[in-house]
Amino acid sequence: MTARWIAQLLDVYLPGLLSNSSPASPAELAAENTGPSLDQPFTAVCTDSRKIIPGCLFVAIPGDVFDGHNFMEQAVQNGATGVLCLEDRPAPVFRSAHVFRVKDTQEAYRKISKAWRDRFQIPVICVAGSVGKTTTKELLAAILQGKWKQEEILKTQGSQNGYLGIPMTLLELKPSHQVAVIEVGIDEIGAMAKHLEIVRPTHCILTAIGPEHLEKLIDLKTVSREEVLSLQWVMKNGGTAVMNLDDEWVTPTLNEAGTSPTDKTFGVTLGTVAKKAGSFSKIKNKLTAKISDDTSEIQFSGLGIDEANAKLLLPLPGKHNAVNLANAVATALSVGLDFQEIRAGLMRFQAAYGRSEVKSFQDGSPVLCDYYNSNPSSVQAGLDSLELISKKSQPERMRWAVLGDMLELGKDEEKYHRDLADLILRHRVERVYLYGNRMKWLLNELEKRKGAFPKTFKHFGTHPDLADSLKSDLKARPAPVALMIKGSRGMKMEEVWKILAADPELGG
Repeated sequence: MTARWIAQLLDVYLPGLLSNSSPASPAELAAENTGPSLDQPFTAVCTDSRKIIPGCLFVAIPGDVFDGHNFMEQAVQNGATGVLCLEDRPAPVFRSAHVFRVKDTQEAYRKISKAWRDRFQIPVICVAGSVGKTTTKELLAAILQGKWKQEEILKTQGSQNGYLGIPMTLLELKPSHQVAVIEVGIDEIGAMAKHLEIVRPTHCILTAIGPEHLEKLIDLKTVSREEVLSLQWVMKNGGTAVMNLDDEWVTPTLNEAGTSPTDKTFGVTLGTVAKKAGSFSKIKNKLTAKISDDTSEIQFSGLGIDEANAKLLLPLPGKHNAVNLANAVATALSVGLDFQEIRAGLMRFQAAYGRSEVKSFQDGSPVLCDYYNSNPSSVQAGLDSLELISKKSQPERMRWAVLGDMLELGKDEEKYHRDLADLILRHRVERVYLYGNRMKWLLNELEKRKGAFPKTFKHFGTHPDLADSLKSDLKARPAPVALMIKGSRGMKMEEVWKILAADPELGG
């Protein structure tokens, strides 16, 4: 992309390099234009002045902590040859950089990314859903390496799945890319529609529906309606939709909206299709995943595959991760991979940081580090995984859980935290260590239900206090333990693991 292309796209006047407040005469431009050409391509688009690449366009975005406008001069000094800023902010005149002045730099940034994405005629796969997005994205990106080189696959880094992260990923598209996997997250009504407008996916995976960001998304019905827009968009535009048929919200919401499956609609199931699946229970393209008794393997059937050669090792514990893998496999099949390529690619998978990572102490005791995000659905999935991990040992390990607050659950957050008591009792968790003001509700609920499980439950005000108590208990444990650490990102529960791992007697 060039300065001329961006100026025309955004309808921004570029007064050459002489002034960015009033038009310059041809003579003035000829005399003063000693900087970059209007047709010299930018090397990249950057929003962080610390990551400037020589020849890039720097986009100044106001944030809660930092305002990019305070770093425009630094960006140019570091090699930026273009600056995109708000028109109501003072901006210096740069002899070595073009200045684009707009009403809203974030919207301009997203508009540029949409126009750039539209230049590419490759599979662009959107991964949406309340839970499992990042894991599914990582599974799929690994699997695709069975067909394409890693550098030919663009994927969202980390969880950059919002208003800035999505355009950041799209702007990394290069002619060498053969496929893109874009994670899309929402935290308010209307966000999904805005994201789809710039991603313009050819394929979409919807992982599952659950309580998420209810401060703005209000309730599960609203969450489902907003998330399902992703499937509706690709189906309406002739793309491939991949959905979890077992989810209790997905197909009922599609049916309620009057949406019908197409020839490019794919459904995945563990064999327990939701009762309200309606017409979607009869879709032509159905992939069934059957988990082995020890949960280590998945046998796939359907979609015309050779079942004798359609068995894969499950790289992460839990039925929810079996669904995530099935979603990734169905999508890979839809873009032309065969099962041999899928198996080869899956061998390259590595769990994303803080998402279903299974670590261990020096004595081999497993620790499920799942602290990148937390909501009722993911806590249930985490406890399911903890149970599976504990049962793989002989004798069966005790289950201990460290839980931090679940954030952004709206007006019913107290109920959601108290309801965790049922899950803890059902999974026979021996000890529970709680952190955060909201977890005091769960503490109160456990106190009211004193019984065989949990045998011990404590609340702490700091990470070190919790970790110190846990360390002492671990060193004195009467039997083998499987531990889970879980909490919303803002609770920084990884600090607990860091303290435990640093202890010379435990080690990590």
